[in-house]
Amino acid sequence: ETDLYAPVKRFLERQGYAVKAEIDGCDVIALRGDEPPVIVELKRALSLKLLLQGVDRQAMTDAVYLAVAPPKRRDLAGVKKLCRRLGLGLLLVTARDVEAALDPAPYAPRKDK
Repeated sequence: ETDLYAPVKRFLERQGYAVKAEIDGCDVIALRGDEPPVIVELKRALSLKLLLQGVDRQAMTDAVYLAVAPPKRRDLAGVKKLCRRLGLGLLLVTARDVEAALDPAPYAPRKDK
């Protein structure tokens, strides 16, 4: 987790957030003005534990991201679909860059015509 923190912190600070680590059990909390806090949970890979942490953090704010190293290309679509259904955002983190693959949003399934 510690190797993911620095790239995520830089990514959020470039967007004007003040970033703090390990607050109230959250890996990262980012604050900007009067906006609700952004919470980011960090893990090297997607896991059930990480998903459960993300869902728990939604009790604090709607802006919850899971930050992981990029999964295998064939798995990315499924990971994004699961995060979308849970209302979680997804950050893909490498040593040099962070990609916001998915922003948190309420799940609104498309109706089958």
